[in-house]
Amino acid sequence: MKKSIIKIFIMVPMLFATLSSCSDYLDLEPKNNLIQQEFWKNKEQVSSAVAGCYASMNQSGFTDRVLKWGELRAEMMVSGSGGLENIMRNYMLPSDGLTNWSTFYATINYCNLVLEFADGAQELDQTFSIAELKTFKAEAITIRSLAYLILVKNFKEVPLVLTATSTNQIDFYPAKNTEQEILSQIISDLTLAVEDLNIGYSQSTAHDKGRMTKGAALAILTDAYLWNEQYTECIDAAQDLMDLGRYSLVNGDEWFNSIFFEGNSDEGIFELQFSDISTTIRNSFQVANLNYVAYQGMSELFREFPDDVRGHLGTFDRENSAVFKYAGVDETGEYRGSDEFYNNFIFYRYADIILMQAEAYILSEDKKDLDAAYELISSVHERAVSVPLDVSKDESSLLEALLLERQKELAFEGKRWYDLLRFARRNNFANQELIINLVDFKAGADDYEQILSYYSDPDSYFLPIYQNEINLNDNLVQNPFYEN
Repeated sequence: MKKSIIKIFIMVPMLFATLSSCSDYLDLEPKNNLIQQEFWKNKEQVSSAVAGCYASMNQSGFTDRVLKWGELRAEMMVSGSGGLENIMRNYMLPSDGLTNWSTFYATINYCNLVLEFADGAQELDQTFSIAELKTFKAEAITIRSLAYLILVKNFKEVPLVLTATSTNQIDFYPAKNTEQEILSQIISDLTLAVEDLNIGYSQSTAHDKGRMTKGAALAILTDAYLWNEQYTECIDAAQDLMDLGRYSLVNGDEWFNSIFFEGNSDEGIFELQFSDISTTIRNSFQVANLNYVAYQGMSELFREFPDDVRGHLGTFDRENSAVFKYAGVDETGEYRGSDEFYNNFIFYRYADIILMQAEAYILSEDKKDLDAAYELISSVHERAVSVPLDVSKDESSLLEALLLERQKELAFEGKRWYDLLRFARRNNFANQELIINLVDFKAGADDYEQILSYYSDPDSYFLPIYQNEINLNDNLVQNPFYEN
């Protein structure tokens, strides 16, 4: 941890000067490789530093892990080229580089630097208003919160670092914080950040979707509340987002083109806009001559709903076992060339929020409303198939319908593993069979018992801490399943 975090500050100006994007705002960079003492003098430098926070997510070690951590342990996505067998069988080794969290802590540290030094820049620059300062800091807090929510979903307990590592003289060996401590920090931070964030930006739609706004913060907050089983608060956060009036479900006939091919749709809430973000999506889903696909989808699901806009040549190409959602061009079955992957990386969109609120309505004690939950699930379902959802309005039936609807709607968007884990772990893993049943997709007759053992221990549902971090930091304790 020390070596992977402490070096960051010295390189910050150089990083900001070299990371770029397709957004005008995110192209604001310092023109020289400034040393620490010369930086943080004015509004432009703080703006550039915030741009660096966004740009730090535009690394394969960040977006690639968001995708793989969220999908490969579940049943929706498998490797067509081999490799990654360990994570696909839920058997991760601490030495596996895929468990390396360093890019997430780099992003966290860039955010902490903004929070520590932006005030000083505002004092020196008379053109730098308090309102602008608050907005920049709120953006940094929201990006940091997103990084921590991803980490807590995958590792459960991680070091909670809230101060910048700004000098080589610091002995920095943080211990892990509990899941509850981290979630409480995320919720507290986002509750305050929402007040200082902009509803939107006048420059372009890309600014609205590619920067942290009130809607983006509320989306992350909704997710955090749901993960923390604070269902009433989840309902309220989702409603606050809906009441902004800035997001809506796109029409069914525009589902593929508007959301995934064009991007920045009315449904998008937070989408990374960087011009080279295509590397993660291209490397994962490019179809080369229709005979090689890096990652394939589970075709059985998509054979079950042929009249759904999310089915064949929407989400999935049954004939080529390919994920069409990111690699396709249109309903003719045409695929993108290797230099045509301009996709945004979508973290949150409106359908996700609708379904999270529905889940909370089903499970909330104070605001339980099964009719409201049905209407929300049905709105996403009917958008895709043009007929209302046909399901009984009881808790068990609605939860089953909800999980299936999330599977269809959000396939390959880095959500499936967390959905299964969230459902399975409630009430002391009362629904653990949702995880255990994955073995049927993962194992054959020869290795069934072995893979069953990997999916049977709840401690295995969280990743190991990368061994190099353990070696560098005596205060880090390995996650229980991987101690021996």
